[in-house]
Amino acid sequence: MDPQQQLNKDAKLCTRWALGLTFLFVLLFPGVMFLTGYQYTLSFFKGWTYLAFGWLIIAGICITVGPVVEFVREKKDSTLK
Repeated sequence: MDPQQQLNKDAKLCTRWALGLTFLFVLLFPGVMFLTGYQYTLSFFKGWTYLAFGWLIIAGICITVGPVVEFVREKKDSTLK
């Protein structure tokens, strides 16, 4: 497959995931809780805060380590040829 076609395909996939997750986490889930009259407690808020920080830490590790691993793999493949 042409690299440009693959890039466009991956960009569409990422855009769909981003929009879908945004809809789910920003609109749908809080909207359902709002419509049911759920009362936010301090422990619930703490739980969401811990979840958000955990998500950020995992994302930061993936963003940092992923390119390094990819670079090492490409470097290894290029030296084998």
